[in-house]
Amino acid sequence: MKPIIGISVNYKEQTSRIADAYVQAVHLAGGVPLLIPVLDDKETLEEAMRQVDGLLLSGGADIDPSYFNEKPIPELGDVDPKRDFYDYALIDFASRHQLPILGICRGVQVLNVYFGGTLYQDIYAQNSAKLLNHDQSEARHIETHTVTVKANSKLSQIVGCEQLGTNTFHHQAIKDVAPNFNSVATTSDGICEAIESTHYPIIGIQWHPENLAVTNKKAHVALFKWLVNEATLFREARILHDTLVSVDSHCDTPMVFTNNMNLGERTESALVDFVKMGEGRLDAIFMAAYIPQKELDGTATKAANDLANAILERIHTQLQTNSDKAMLALTADAIEEAKKLGKKAVTPALENGYAIGTDLSQVEHFYNAGVRYITLCHNGDNAICDSAAKSQHTHNGISNFGKQVIAEMDRLGIMVDISHAGEKSFWNALTYCKNPIIASHSSARALCDHPRNLTDEQLKALAKKGGVCQVCLYDGFLSQTEASLTTAIDHIDHIVKTVGIDFVGVGSDFDGGGGILGCQASNELINITKELLRRGYSHNDIRKIWGENIRRVMRHVEANAQL
Repeated sequence: MKPIIGISVNYKEQTSRIADAYVQAVHLAGGVPLLIPVLDDKETLEEAMRQVDGLLLSGGADIDPSYFNEKPIPELGDVDPKRDFYDYALIDFASRHQLPILGICRGVQVLNVYFGGTLYQDIYAQNSAKLLNHDQSEARHIETHTVTVKANSKLSQIVGCEQLGTNTFHHQAIKDVAPNFNSVATTSDGICEAIESTHYPIIGIQWHPENLAVTNKKAHVALFKWLVNEATLFREARILHDTLVSVDSHCDTPMVFTNNMNLGERTESALVDFVKMGEGRLDAIFMAAYIPQKELDGTATKAANDLANAILERIHTQLQTNSDKAMLALTADAIEEAKKLGKKAVTPALENGYAIGTDLSQVEHFYNAGVRYITLCHNGDNAICDSAAKSQHTHNGISNFGKQVIAEMDRLGIMVDISHAGEKSFWNALTYCKNPIIASHSSARALCDHPRNLTDEQLKALAKKGGVCQVCLYDGFLSQTEASLTTAIDHIDHIVKTVGIDFVGVGSDFDGGGGILGCQASNELINITKELLRRGYSHNDIRKIWGENIRRVMRHVEANAQL
């Protein structure tokens, strides 16, 4: 099925309208053009946007300078508040849902402003340089400018050259480029002619390639083919997520719960909420009660236990408040059932067995509170085991008490999580645990030499016992420098090549420090699917990565419980 490209339109004489060249250029590139009428109802616009796989922002009138905190100057042209509202609503939806965007003329300008940049209200009045004529009188299919395209940019790869003939019809232009965007094309007078996002499929250009594309100018046709190709990828990922059950095996969102927070609404303070999960096509998540490591005395461990109980109670309260949107899922089957019911599945977890103290009965207590995996430790040794960080090598691995804790977890049906555990603790856990074990949010040490990550030898042993390593979206566990989405997929690639497709998944660590360029919150998790598709992973492979592997372990542990 061809991807549907939503095209923004102008509003004039009580008519939503657009030049036919936009429609023909999308059609020529292999997309299905769909005009989105100008409306001032955001909810209706979002319903329209749910039908499309990519967004083309067309040209039009000037942008109200109040959007970039300036007062109008006399040279400002006509503005249309309704069009400004409309374009912002379209961009907002597309960026939250990870649709590709191509902005043309006004389209590049409104993109730049939406993402935090500024404009010249009039280049001739506000730019001291000696300027070219940027508003040609020649026909729209005539090239009158030459733009220099930045080498090695996404744009240069698309158009296949660094000097490109264009047309020109504008008097506003980009002044300050928006954060996380790059200027990738200029004219000889220094005017910015194109921008592109550093890590998302968003490109804006100042000229009108649609008029050149319909006359078969190859480089300009390529721009629309780029949009259609990215939309095709998005469409495939979106349809795949309709049938797979996606699971994020670790977030620390309960850490940021406040008394008035409601995960049923889009929040600013959390990277995970049920709205963002919907936007990113995420079906299920393990919400961990994170407990910081402190002293090992009775007073401190009692405080840790109280904190764990309070956090778990907050999770249950959120689910009760949003019972129409989400549900507690304590089994692998319940996670699938939630998907069928159209609800998000939440499974509680406990990050740091420190909350157990030295009271073995607390393992069953936490099981009854819904906990379905326990991360044996965090940063620092506890009564169970030695940590990978800040360890004093207290037990030389897992303690005798820790061995009892693992046996009790086996009995109850709680998965053993060795994220944060020291290497000796890992090997002990593998020996002591009757079931497969998990690393709910870890990565490959071969690619990032961090003691929290698993060596190839550990990965092979984990896989041999049927466990799974859930790749973490945390900068410091992915790279010694800045990490991005492609870095995370590199870790998935490495684990697949080392032990196979059945032993890897995703554990974001959102709201616990997780979040990388290209995948910064739950609404961006579909970008993982898009990148896996781009690298040639099959739909069946992606189903395993996105949930089948972790649910297999969960189901195995459930089946071997001895309640």
